Amino acid sequence: MKPCLRGAGVLLALCLAVAVQALEPSLLEVLDPAGLSAPEQAMLASAQGILNRERARVWLRGGGLHARVMDRVGGGFERRTVPDVWTLMESHRDAWAGFIVCDARDASLNLATSLAGPRSALVVDVGLKDRVESMGLKQLFDARGRTNGAFHRYGGEVRRGVLVHQPPGKSLHLRDLAVALGAWTDWEPLDPALPELVRALGPHPDVFGWGRDEHSFVGAVSRGGGWVLPSDWALNLSAHRWLKDPEPVSKPREMEWDPPRRGQRVVAFVISDGDNLQWLLGGFTEAPGFWSSQRRGTVPVTWEMAPQLRRWAPAADAWLRRTMTPMDAFVGGPSGAGYFFPRFHPDAAGAARLSAGALADAGLRVTSVLNDNAGDPGDASGLLADPRIDGVLYKDYAPYNRRKGAISRHHGKPVITYRFQLWEEKRGDGTMRPDWLPQGVAEAVARMSDDPVGSDDAYAVVQVHAWSFRSMGGPMEAIHDTVRRLPPETRVVTAPVLVRWLTRYRARR
Repeated sequence: MKPCLRGAGVLLALCLAVAVQALEPSLLEVLDPAGLSAPEQAMLASAQGILNRERARVWLRGGGLHARVMDRVGGGFERRTVPDVWTLMESHRDAWAGFIVCDARDASLNLATSLAGPRSALVVDVGLKDRVESMGLKQLFDARGRTNGAFHRYGGEVRRGVLVHQPPGKSLHLRDLAVALGAWTDWEPLDPALPELVRALGPHPDVFGWGRDEHSFVGAVSRGGGWVLPSDWALNLSAHRWLKDPEPVSKPREMEWDPPRRGQRVVAFVISDGDNLQWLLGGFTEAPGFWSSQRRGTVPVTWEMAPQLRRWAPAADAWLRRTMTPMDAFVGGPSGAGYFFPRFHPDAAGAARLSAGALADAGLRVTSVLNDNAGDPGDASGLLADPRIDGVLYKDYAPYNRRKGAISRHHGKPVITYRFQLWEEKRGDGTMRPDWLPQGVAEAVARMSDDPVGSDDAYAVVQVHAWSFRSMGGPMEAIHDTVRRLPPETRVVTAPVLVRWLTRYRARR
């Protein structure tokens, strides 16, 4: 708008230039990726990423929360089924500046994925090159044979603050997000190389994907100043981030808890691995013994939850919160904004500040912290300096309960180490460790102090291994079996309640 003065008078007229823009309908094109070859998968992922850069336009069919989110939120879209990736490419011909050639079986796929977003290019395996050219698309770059030192040559084109760590063998999953964000995509399983790459993309980058070995991978990302968002099998993240639940989610009704009293023991069960974005979006809501368990709602249970699920899949996060029972509670998955070892992080204060912010954004006031065995609970003190955080559940890398439930306090708030584990762990002779099974945990609880006002020893947090007890129906069945064996006057509560009781009712020493 530009004011126009006419003559010598004081008349001020406003000359409006009105731009009329036609609004597109909210169309979501839905494909089934089943049966696609690896080259077709890679091409589809790049097409989905480009089209989903500014809003959700392409969706791949999947189970778990993918299906549940679409059932709830998808009604706001006109949905159209697209028969195959070639039809999608033809119908959006003007969206592609061209294509990048690669071999979908080797590292050139990752270089092509890295440059596809910045260059608005499709990722095309050499075997599909002729067919794509016959559609009138031009080759912009050949990624084959250019992977050595590629980041130093081409890294200036990509977005900072994010890294996708994905093996070339996974040609579909997660690559849509990499392209949508214009993120560098690489596979650096060797510890010396990865911290340098993470530092170059920092500070504090989100590292999506996974590595070959958990400890070395998370350690390398931590040393580089980042954190891991496990997601190497994730679908639709480029679309999920745009999908909002149409209704506000009210805070679930919390149980009314009588204060602890002498003669009682206080126990909280926490199910592990909630930092895993791909699991939360996939099998978590369907696998036996998890969110769909008939036992859920019959006993207080705490679930580790990725704080960044609310950022990257807000409608999925809302669905889970909408379906909570008064017996359910969430705590942050390790170790705050993502999975990292605080002992190795070069900016522990900054990581704690950003983690507290991510937890607060997700409405979480308690979090698990998973640290290297060389660390100690004091490494979590930076989190507790933040007024938005009430307490920390601390575990060493192996075993999680190495410190046997010791409780320390920082800034007047508790760091509670995991005391017991429910975990099907085999001993050297091939038999299960009895102290990690329901009967063994119940017997150990019976040996605890029964004075929650006068002794920290009356409190225990039990880590429930998400991937154990499949034969008996999953972790919820293991929790139920343990609870029925507990001694009388054992108070089973959620972890946030246990933290609150330690803070309010535990006599000062």
